[in-house]
Amino acid sequence: MIRDRNRLNHNTNILIRTILHLLRKNIRFIAIILILLTVLLNIINHSNSTSKPILAQFDYLNEDYTLPSKLDPSINNIISTNVTTNETETKLQEQTIKQKVISERLKSGYKKYNQNSTQYALVESLSNKGYRPRACLLITLFSPTGERIDHQDIYTTIESIQSKFNNWFGYTWILLSKDGNEYNDSKFMNKIDDLIQSDKIDVKFEIVNNDYLNQEPDWIDVNKIADSQIRLSGFEFGDSQFYRSINRYMVGYLPLETFLDEFDWVWRIEPGFQLLCDIDYDLFRWMQDRNQIFGFLISYMEPHKEKVENLWKIFKDFANDFKSKKDIVDFEKNNFQFNTEFKDLPNEKDEKKRKELEREAAKHGIGSGTSDYNRCQYVSNFQLININFFKSKPFIELFKRLDKEGGFYYHGWSASSVTTLAVNLLLKRDQIYFFDNIGFQLSSHSLTSSSSQISSISRNFYNCPIDDATYREFNCHCDQGLDFTFMKDSCTAKFYDSTGRKKPDDWDKH
Repeated sequence: MIRDRNRLNHNTNILIRTILHLLRKNIRFIAIILILLTVLLNIINHSNSTSKPILAQFDYLNEDYTLPSKLDPSINNIISTNVTTNETETKLQEQTIKQKVISERLKSGYKKYNQNSTQYALVESLSNKGYRPRACLLITLFSPTGERIDHQDIYTTIESIQSKFNNWFGYTWILLSKDGNEYNDSKFMNKIDDLIQSDKIDVKFEIVNNDYLNQEPDWIDVNKIADSQIRLSGFEFGDSQFYRSINRYMVGYLPLETFLDEFDWVWRIEPGFQLLCDIDYDLFRWMQDRNQIFGFLISYMEPHKEKVENLWKIFKDFANDFKSKKDIVDFEKNNFQFNTEFKDLPNEKDEKKRKELEREAAKHGIGSGTSDYNRCQYVSNFQLININFFKSKPFIELFKRLDKEGGFYYHGWSASSVTTLAVNLLLKRDQIYFFDNIGFQLSSHSLTSSSSQISSISRNFYNCPIDDATYREFNCHCDQGLDFTFMKDSCTAKFYDSTGRKKPDDWDKH
């Protein structure tokens, strides 16, 4: 018995020594295995208990993610609450900082400008510099004469702007109808929802206030309207009553509509418009952060002086009444030179010297008898503007004079011609911008229907950046040889001169 027990102990000792020998021989290998197992277990435990429920809340992860059943639902609730709380606290902190920054800017801005000036009305919106602008895209659903627009024109325009710009930035769309009949068409409404992705981007369906379409002001003589319709019947839209009413509305009353109260910036668009270049930067933010108030894409010269009759006189009288108050009318800083045709200047062939003479003459205003109206205007299709401009005291006073004159009804003044003169007179020239990097065309539908606002000229409205670097940078697909910017009927070369902006190389060859 004792011998057997001794033999067992001996064998056990041999086994232990053998195991220890093997362990010493393979200790490094085993240690590596143990370390890897430990790391793997930690990753699995951390993933199951923490990472997935938190990350699953973010949009860029799999939306079908579900919490593992082994976790108690209360744990998920606690984690979600913590994340929500953290996000809320962060947003509150950001909002507090934003309010403080804007508050300081407001104090500075309101102190800087006279409350009766145009600039005073812009202070609040420009104090938002660095933050997302309060902006919208507004498309009209009617022709200049009130006829219905081909729905395909509307679809084409919205699809173009969404794909080339707004899918990246998600600004609100406002559709403006003259009577709302389009909104009763389920096929139309469904198509709009699909094009704009209304589950992600806000869409508002609004109607023109019929008080401005169906009733002339008390001071307007309806007999004079009838006479003007006969007198102007040979011109485009000359006999249209709707054209007269809607242009008055677009200038003086649309900016005051309550559905625009939440916005500072409006990009006005008309059906048939198509972008030919990508706009991969935020146009509204660019305007806001650089103190630009009005942006345009097309300018041209109104061919019929009968359609702007008396308009120059109203602006001349207003300018002379306020030219001693530079915070309202400042000829040294505004862009009224763009609209001025100088008559009595020396015949100077040297372009640089001629520009200097014109600039010097412009400083003295438009009442000296040495200037006249050249009928240049920024076309309303693609105007991007800070609508607080239309709410400023100087503009309101100016519009009252225009309205009392009755020119919208008696002479067929267009919104384009009135807006052009107003921004050039009341804004600083460096607050007006021409978008030379945006290509566009009017669709074939708009060129063959009444939806084109200025169809006799608009067949030539085709913009394509002529600067090769710009063309490539914005992924343009257009014919540079067809660009309208520097053609004979365009006034944009005049804009370059009046603002001191350098023209592109070889501009005169286009």
